Amino acid sequence: MEEKRDFGDLKREVIEKGKCALCGGCVATCRLLDYGYLSVDFSEERPVIKEGQQCPPDCGYCYYQCPRVEKPALREGLEEIYEVASTDEEIRKACQDGGAVTSLLASALADAVVEGCITVADNGEWKPEVRVAMDKAGLIKSAGSKYTPAATLTGIADALLDAGLWSIALVGTPCQMAAYEKMLVVGRDTHNAHNFSSNVRLRIGLFCKGTYSYDKLMKEYLERKRGINIREITKLNISEDVLHVYAGDKELLSAGIDEMEDYKRDGCKVCEDFVGLFSDISVGNVGSPEGKSSVIVHTDFGKEVFESALEWGFIEAKPMDKSGVDLIHKLMKEKKEAGIAEKERRKKKLMEQMK
Repeated sequence: MEEKRDFGDLKREVIEKGKCALCGGCVATCRLLDYGYLSVDFSEERPVIKEGQQCPPDCGYCYYQCPRVEKPALREGLEEIYEVASTDEEIRKACQDGGAVTSLLASALADAVVEGCITVADNGEWKPEVRVAMDKAGLIKSAGSKYTPAATLTGIADALLDAGLWSIALVGTPCQMAAYEKMLVVGRDTHNAHNFSSNVRLRIGLFCKGTYSYDKLMKEYLERKRGINIREITKLNISEDVLHVYAGDKELLSAGIDEMEDYKRDGCKVCEDFVGLFSDISVGNVGSPEGKSSVIVHTDFGKEVFESALEWGFIEAKPMDKSGVDLIHKLMKEKKEAGIAEKERRKKKLMEQMK
């Protein structure tokens, strides 16, 4: 009988090998199981176990539900792609690229599909903080793109245990959507944390080419190398492989993301998913004109939520032009190939070291 794995194995096989997505799934499950041994060390950008603590016997769920140990199986779904814009002027003003995410969440709250939404807000100096938004004002505070990591799945425990919510929406990157799928599937057959985690009703994925180390991007690159006071920044946006940095209406910087490739987290380099295929709905800015969001509906439930937002006037939408769809497919293919190539490169390097 194979010996059961635990956090020590997760540390050796995933975290120390630069594969960790920092999704927060292991930390959330540990808390939902009422252990609370794991936490996120953001200075090191990794999950850690509390000093002096040891995993309980016959646990190890953090290891088995990690998507970087074994990928979850992707179910066949829809692919309906639209150009979308919020009809709410306040949301459009506060958000980027049409405000589709915020308006879809606002619609889901108004329609009582969910009681709250797990989002990521700026906690000062552009440090991401996981929050639970339960109204439009809370959603607007979390608007805008952040390109440094947040352990978003830890918000599941916050929403259920702290806020007492039983139906929630989860917004996150493709790796976080895959991690939640693994968390759900593994838990269904093995542990009672599934009884909590299954209360995530709606999953909205964000197009992503990778996130960057906070210290390297914000402190080393923008502050020290580029001389930008990060406290003055009001918006960050990556569009067509260019990072745009703003202070109000003033653009402080426009730079190709190739300058920042070394600042990308190692765990992001093995990711093969650009749009968040494990979500109900995916949202990004690729393929749509300025001022609109690109939205991909993946599931029947996602379609219900999307059509409800359309019917109740939270959003306006039209099918995306073929050129935009082709561009999204191109970037999906490129990221998948890049992730596979990076895994092969690391495997080859390891084999050479073992000779």
